[in-house]
Amino acid sequence: MRYTLYVTCYTITMRAIIIKILNILSKKMLEKYNPVIIGVAGSVGKSSTKKAIYEILKGKYKVRCDRSCYNTDISIPLAIIGFKSGGRSVGRWAEIIFKTIGRLFKKSRYPDILILEMGVNRPNDMKKMLAVAKPNIGVLTGIGKFPSHLEYFKDAKHIAREKSLLTRSLGKKDLAILNLDDEFIRELSENIKTNIITYGFGKNADVQAEEILLGSKKVRTEDGSMGMRFKISYQGTTVPFRLPYALGKGQIYSTLSAVAVGIHFGFNLVEISEILSDYHPLAGRMKMIKGINESLIIDDTFNSNPSSVLSALETVEKLEALRKIAVLGDMLELGEQCESGHREVGKAIPNSVDFLFTYGKKSEVIAHQAQKSGMKKENIFHFENIDELIELLKNTIQNKDIVLVKGSRAMQMERVVKEIMADPRKADELLVK
Repeated sequence: MRYTLYVTCYTITMRAIIIKILNILSKKMLEKYNPVIIGVAGSVGKSSTKKAIYEILKGKYKVRCDRSCYNTDISIPLAIIGFKSGGRSVGRWAEIIFKTIGRLFKKSRYPDILILEMGVNRPNDMKKMLAVAKPNIGVLTGIGKFPSHLEYFKDAKHIAREKSLLTRSLGKKDLAILNLDDEFIRELSENIKTNIITYGFGKNADVQAEEILLGSKKVRTEDGSMGMRFKISYQGTTVPFRLPYALGKGQIYSTLSAVAVGIHFGFNLVEISEILSDYHPLAGRMKMIKGINESLIIDDTFNSNPSSVLSALETVEKLEALRKIAVLGDMLELGEQCESGHREVGKAIPNSVDFLFTYGKKSEVIAHQAQKSGMKKENIFHFENIDELIELLKNTIQNKDIVLVKGSRAMQMERVVKEIMADPRKADELLVK
């Protein structure tokens, strides 16, 4: 017991020391090279937004985009110095620190632009990140009624204020890019004293999406992928966009915010449309994968909260298929809104899918509410053993079914996707790791 306590205290102390050293080195690195910093914050779509921005800018600029999705206090300094985590190896961390010091004393080609994912898990997280790196451009993707990590905050407004520190910290010559469709961001935008570009589906947005065609045969590619077509308007110019490998409003929001960034850097809508025409979503973000029995899996397993589940269900509802199946795991870190959040999802189930599979103790609320809202009891299956779920799911999937799989990261719902893939050998390539 004493030994375990000693090791735990030692690990925590070492981690704190490493983070402090990395933060100091990161500040020195930024002072030396003075790159443009783009910070991305919000409860949904940060990684997809980051990737879309990177795809647009990388052709004209040297850009560093942190692909790790750590969402911890060590992610920002690692992105700035350009190293992967040293894990639990003190020797590896020592090597990273000494190599970084070496780079500070010699001239090297540092990125013109850094794209940083500024994930907030607890109060004061944003303040800590801003103390290390102060962005020139701040992108707020969305908060929603049921944001992640609510268990550490009083309510959604509290978490919105924490995340909006990103844009409220901007100077007068900086740029805030805001999702005008999100009510919390819309309210907070009134107090931002900097340049602003808004985006969304509403007519008041500066960068606006319209005429969305989702998952129809007109959008299918030769390999069978069915994505989206829509138009984006900005200052009187309207250009068609085609994302053949992406699905859902979330991906459109990511595109819109990236378009706003591209416009700021001098790209026009036609250029951006061409660049993003081959855009592939990240693993676990509404990614389309071929399933058994010629089914289509929509892999949205990276994470989950009620807002993102409702958005995914809305997308599935609009797709063309004889049968649709939702496989939903627990949504975690919702605090006091845990039951109400799961209940909201349950209400949407009968109008979106034909069969429901739920996994975990909390998701049982989804199953109960789905039945209460009109879904047939014989079409609802709840499990607390994931292997039992997979076995029945395999026997349920029929020809050309659409199967949505989603759950919080800790639920490891990618295990379900792997077992129902047409080619499980591609799991390492296609699934969340």
